[in-house]
Amino acid sequence: MPPAPAGTVASDPLADPGPVPHPSLVSPSSVPNADAASTDPSHSSTAPYEPPQPSGSLLLAWQTKKLSILLIGGGAVAASRLYHLLCAQPARIVVLAPRDGTCDEVSWRLTSDHPEAVAGRAGIAVEWRERALEDKSIDEEIEGFDMVLTALDDAPLSRAVYTACKARRVLVNVADVPPECDFYFGSTLRRGALSVMVSTNGKGPRVAARLRRRLEKALPDNAGRAIDNVGLLRAGLRKRENGGDKETIERRMEWMIRVSDRWSLAQLGEMDDRMRDAVLEGWERGEAKGYWDVNRSKCCGLGWVASLFARAGVGRCPVDRDPDGTALKCPFVMTSTGFLLGLATAGTAAAIWARR
Repeated sequence: MPPAPAGTVASDPLADPGPVPHPSLVSPSSVPNADAASTDPSHSSTAPYEPPQPSGSLLLAWQTKKLSILLIGGGAVAASRLYHLLCAQPARIVVLAPRDGTCDEVSWRLTSDHPEAVAGRAGIAVEWRERALEDKSIDEEIEGFDMVLTALDDAPLSRAVYTACKARRVLVNVADVPPECDFYFGSTLRRGALSVMVSTNGKGPRVAARLRRRLEKALPDNAGRAIDNVGLLRAGLRKRENGGDKETIERRMEWMIRVSDRWSLAQLGEMDDRMRDAVLEGWERGEAKGYWDVNRSKCCGLGWVASLFARAGVGRCPVDRDPDGTALKCPFVMTSTGFLLGLATAGTAAAIWARR
């Protein structure tokens, strides 16, 4: 018999359970391992670990640099797909669409000599097959591709592409037809190396875009630069200590975590070569230097005061210790401040009343 799932008691369903005593006649001492059961996470009413949130999708930062991708269509939806493909920088992008009816954006991204258009195509083999897809040529057109995207107004033709791709085990996305998609395009926020995707699993693209805009407003303007600077710091650390053994890797990770936690996103966005070198100097001593530790000459030489305050946690919430948080936004600080102010007010009122 297979083992019982976590949170249940294994038993033989065919066995006679015998007489069940009344609860009032059962003492805690008569229950075997009563104390152990009360502390065992598997017996707790609260899950000891985060339960799965079924969504039907596995969100990935998919590496496409070795993939060949076919995009069928040249309208507004195809333009959006093409933009995301260029951001992903696959090995090859082929667009299949007649020039007549292709939107200006698709044409600009594929053929313009504008510096930004040229930079967007850099390192990618981009090809425009200026012809319409025909039902009889589907097999020939999709041959040799790792992924196929369709953005057509012709539903039967799109379905035929989907069927042909599935027969060849080629990943396919049919625009606006979720059942015929191996993957969805979410609403994406991009700032340098930072990419954030909001997906509703094809249920509400418009809502996903609204949520993405709210997230965008919450991020500091230099969030992308902050990510880039952390990447440069990690690269500099690897040059100083490039060991591949488990102990060295864990030490590097632990040090990077401690350093990152001492810098806010805004401060990481300001990190230049001088600051980075000063931070890396603390590696050998196991010292995680914060922003003010490497900027003590700022503020007319009073940066060292800010360094001391930062190390003491002054200005941060003492509960969550978020590097990007402030004491003014901390519920603990606000509640305590309100309590102390109320206490002082009540004491002052009582003293005034006593003197009357």
